Amino acid sequence: MSSRGVVYCGATNLAYLEAALISAMALRQQEPEISITLISDQPLLKFLPLHSHSITPKFLSPGEIDTHPFSSRQIKTCLNLLSPYQETLFLDADILPLQPICDLWNHLVYGDFAMVTDRLPRVALCDHVALEEKTYTLQRLPGSTTHFNSGVMLWRDTLAVQTLFQQWHEEWRKFQKHDQLALVRALHKTQVPVIQLPKTYNVSPIDAESRFGKHQAHLLHCWGGMVASGEFRQFAHNYYPEVVEKVVSLFESSHAILQPVLFQPMKVE
Repeated sequence: MSSRGVVYCGATNLAYLEAALISAMALRQQEPEISITLISDQPLLKFLPLHSHSITPKFLSPGEIDTHPFSSRQIKTCLNLLSPYQETLFLDADILPLQPICDLWNHLVYGDFAMVTDRLPRVALCDHVALEEKTYTLQRLPGSTTHFNSGVMLWRDTLAVQTLFQQWHEEWRKFQKHDQLALVRALHKTQVPVIQLPKTYNVSPIDAESRFGKHQAHLLHCWGGMVASGEFRQFAHNYYPEVVEKVVSLFESSHAILQPVLFQPMKVE
């Protein structure tokens, strides 16, 4: 197991794979030496020349994960089993790195699991989650319980963290939609302490502008459907035009290779 690295998940559809690769290649510009692994269930991953960009692909076959709209959350709750690193930084596909993140690892001095508090910082505020799951959660813990954002997670591979992920996955399977309240319940059950990271490591573009200036953020979290709408690609182009254009080119050339493989005519004996 490698000592330290960053893991991305670009699953469910090609838009998320593209976004994850844009983010990974942007991070490579900020951190030339960091190890990066990109996980995906999209067959195109196998045809992208990621090794030439020092990115390790990890393809998940259909038998390894369920097929449904929230399969990326299934993957997220099992990341400890998929990460090849002793110390892992997970970044959502819609994270845009703007500055070096080498100082982030220092937070593991204080504990084994670290995140940023969500912009909805208490469970009672989570009205975006289905009422059934929110009610279930509030029956088991106080509404004042801290609600963390799982778009950026930093952890060390310890027995306690392994237990946390296992419990998180079990909690997620109860509703199989959003993952963050499941994580809150898992944290409550396992009592694993969370080191709170500074907001600059997981902040939306709007909040970054009002808090400390958008360009001073380390990791911008472009949530709110920006990937699915194509807005993330356009937004990232403002900061990393060469990266975005390279990724689009890689997708086009790799897709051209993939199509004949997927649609080969059946041989008649």
